[in-house]
Amino acid sequence: MAIHSAQRDTLKPRLEAALATMRHRGPDGDGTWLSSSAGIGLGSVRLAVMGVENGRQPLANESGNIHAVVNGEFYDFERLRGDLQTRGHVFLTSSDSELLVHLYEEHGLDCLRHLRGEFAFVLWDDANRRFIAARDRFGIKPLNFARIDGEWIFASEIKAIIAAGIEPRWDEVTFLHCLAYQYSRPDETLFAGVSQIKPAHVMVIENDTAHEVCYWQPSFEPDSIITAADVRAALEESVRLRMRSDVPMACTLSGGLDSSAVAAISGVRDCFCVRFDAEGYDEGTLVLADAAAHQRVHEVRVTRSDLIMHLTAAVRQSEGLAINGQLVGKFLLSRAIHDAGFKVVLAGEGADEAFLGYSHLQQDYTQIHAAFALQRGVMLPAEGESATWSTPAWLDRLPTFLQAKLSTGRHLADLTREPFDSQRILDGALADIGVIRGSLVRQSAWLWTRMALAGYILRTLGDGAEMAHSVEARLPFLDHVLFELAAKIPAESLIDRDHTKLMLRESLRGLLPEKVRSRPKHPFLSPPLESDPAVRDFIRDTMHSTACRSLPLLDHRAVLAWTDDLDTLSASARARLDPVLMLLLTATLLNQTYSLS
Repeated sequence: MAIHSAQRDTLKPRLEAALATMRHRGPDGDGTWLSSSAGIGLGSVRLAVMGVENGRQPLANESGNIHAVVNGEFYDFERLRGDLQTRGHVFLTSSDSELLVHLYEEHGLDCLRHLRGEFAFVLWDDANRRFIAARDRFGIKPLNFARIDGEWIFASEIKAIIAAGIEPRWDEVTFLHCLAYQYSRPDETLFAGVSQIKPAHVMVIENDTAHEVCYWQPSFEPDSIITAADVRAALEESVRLRMRSDVPMACTLSGGLDSSAVAAISGVRDCFCVRFDAEGYDEGTLVLADAAAHQRVHEVRVTRSDLIMHLTAAVRQSEGLAINGQLVGKFLLSRAIHDAGFKVVLAGEGADEAFLGYSHLQQDYTQIHAAFALQRGVMLPAEGESATWSTPAWLDRLPTFLQAKLSTGRHLADLTREPFDSQRILDGALADIGVIRGSLVRQSAWLWTRMALAGYILRTLGDGAEMAHSVEARLPFLDHVLFELAAKIPAESLIDRDHTKLMLRESLRGLLPEKVRSRPKHPFLSPPLESDPAVRDFIRDTMHSTACRSLPLLDHRAVLAWTDDLDTLSASARARLDPVLMLLLTATLLNQTYSLS
């Protein structure tokens, strides 16, 4: 984290107070650095994964005029380190993070072009009086910031910014976006005055003036020369680079194509899977049936009681809202990984974005309604939803997943003090993300990548749940070199009316059992909250609380009436409304936990 302030005498105690709130991210040590010539303070809590013995942060170059803090991992760093050493750079640690200060010294802002991995960093260039903050290409690692009373505060988690001196308040505009289509814009948070560095962006502050620029955008121009062998080679390289670690590693395993591929290529022995206690949601049966002989499967059982018992803690750590109990599943999965003694885990997220694996993308491509009951109301419009939505001029039609989100937003609009237009709010957000060239299915996949993947899957379900338990996830499918390759594969080579990820599946022939290689996508979703006595009590207590009553925008009486009606609905109708219920519950718990005003 970093504080850029004229109040130099308060920097150290404020840094220390902020770092104390993030001890779960780095239980292996901490450090601070204060500039002797400027109002700059850097701080870090450390999860020792690389350079365990000597990789303490903040970092500095040889001359001591460049200092930085890095969260995450840089891959292929030995090769880059060797090149820099031939140019005269002297490394003081064996950590991959030190690469940054020397790359910046050599290349300036162009250093970002050389970085490969999942990362967020802040850097102070004393010679040029320049402060830099940047985030990886997909937003795997978070980086929040606030501008208050002439100060800049940067941190991985918002709770640290609060501890450094900002008052926790709702950002009502962002909350409105979440009600309308369940996501926020890429630079927003739910906390007033707190923003995010957008994925693939770098912010530069000079003379107290900030400007932010995008440093990476993939091309979606089709290249029919790409083969399954190319995909296999790129994936194997991505996994190999992420195997570099000074501590033991594990894998998450769902029984699906993506995690199975990562586990098979890596050869990692210890694999962890979530087992929800409902038919159709339990992936454990598939995992146990298909696990390789060398794999040891750790089952993490998550009951309906667990979904309500651990929801408050999961919301506090993630600092966001959820539309499904999957948040608790990821939270307890990460706890189990930590308790088994692992700090690093390989996972399969990103394959569906890169290789067009989602059912809603299949529906966009074929215009045939996909029959995936579990995803109705979450990624696909619920049965019976017949609203007609307008389409921005640069899209052929509105992506299927956004139709589902707007349908959920329509239910939430009925619960607000003043009606809102979900479509108008969404249109503004789409304009902020920007137009990309390509077919509808590619446009839809990229919008999902920037909205759902970055803002929810990676931030709330990913880093928020994982680092709560000092676990670092490495995602081979979100290697930008592999993603750039996948982005150029013609859509017809990836998706049709019967299958998704066609070329990826072909590339894994001979590596995975045929039944795994051909298995349809099974989304990571928890069962909906059922109407049993314990759940009813939890919902009633939460919805009648002061924290729910004081939520912005919502009409509390309408919320209570809607909640009471849930018990009169059929199980299927109630399941379709589970995203609405979960959003209301998690908003209330976020309000309660952070005393938002």
